Amino acid sequence: MENQAGSADNQDVTMLIGGIEELFRRIPVALYRSAPDGGLLAANPALVALLGYESISELIDEVESVESFYVDASRRQVWLENITAAGMVHDFDVELRRRDGSSFWVQDSARAIYDDEGNLLYCEGALIDQTEKIKANKARDEFVATVSHELRNPLTVLLGLAQELANDYEGFTDVERREIAEMMAGQAEDASWIIEDLLVAHREDMSRMSVVTEPFDVSDEIGRVLEGVDHPVSLELGDDATRVLADPRRTRQILRNLVINAVRYGGEEVKVTTRRSDQLIEVMVCDSGGPIDPDEAQRIFEPYERGSGLHDVKSVGLGLSVARKLASLMNGHLVYEHRGGYSSFVLTLPAAP
Repeated sequence: MENQAGSADNQDVTMLIGGIEELFRRIPVALYRSAPDGGLLAANPALVALLGYESISELIDEVESVESFYVDASRRQVWLENITAAGMVHDFDVELRRRDGSSFWVQDSARAIYDDEGNLLYCEGALIDQTEKIKANKARDEFVATVSHELRNPLTVLLGLAQELANDYEGFTDVERREIAEMMAGQAEDASWIIEDLLVAHREDMSRMSVVTEPFDVSDEIGRVLEGVDHPVSLELGDDATRVLADPRRTRQILRNLVINAVRYGGEEVKVTTRRSDQLIEVMVCDSGGPIDPDEAQRIFEPYERGSGLHDVKSVGLGLSVARKLASLMNGHLVYEHRGGYSSFVLTLPAAP
């Protein structure tokens, strides 16, 4: 009877272990067991897929140490120090490398397993893919830094001018005070447009955006934009091609973004032209820069996207996205084309009756 009872107990233990191992294999989270020297003792299919291997046996046979997956080997040492000191690590962010060389981010949570004498047998843990989260956090940090940089420029100038005027008001002539006031107004307007772009970009319900259409001469708004641009821009107005039915302020916002984009990133020659096509007016902001790749020409109209060759921290990547949204709200549209040796952003608006 005792042998039968012992045999039953052994069967129960075997079944329990088998059930645990089956759970280890089937759970859709990347699980592992690693030896103190870094050897990979066990892995489940989710880990195999995450690391880009074909099978568990292939993964374990090819990997001499889990350290080989670390993009930064020093992070492995930090992980070892943490788990040695506390017996576990929790939500440890680390960048790993797949079999094909591509990198990704995971959150590693693991615990140390000891024998009865306190010797470390192995570590077991789980990896949660955090690539998109890490990318989003980096993008957020970059966005905040970029917006801060853009706003700091006009605000720094505005503050400096205001302090000069406050410290020595009587020392300036009336003409000089007027010039300072105009410069201050210009810098304040630049800051307000940056904020306005952000507000437009984050509007979920664009139908509630304030757009008031009226007939006006678009050349007036082009002129206002060019007044604040420190770069030669030629102007070519077509016959009967300046009266539009749109929102003057929003049109100016679009043109400001297009002109600044051309001056910052386009070729040396920049020009603004207008022409009429039936009941539509086209306003083209052109530069002598090379053509944009067709795939990229669509992507640059997405929020926070910049051209692949642009690494200027001053660009938030909102201007073209905002411009296209506003054009659509005014029954117009905005497209890119390369025509006659020029890169052109073409704003089309209804002609005024």
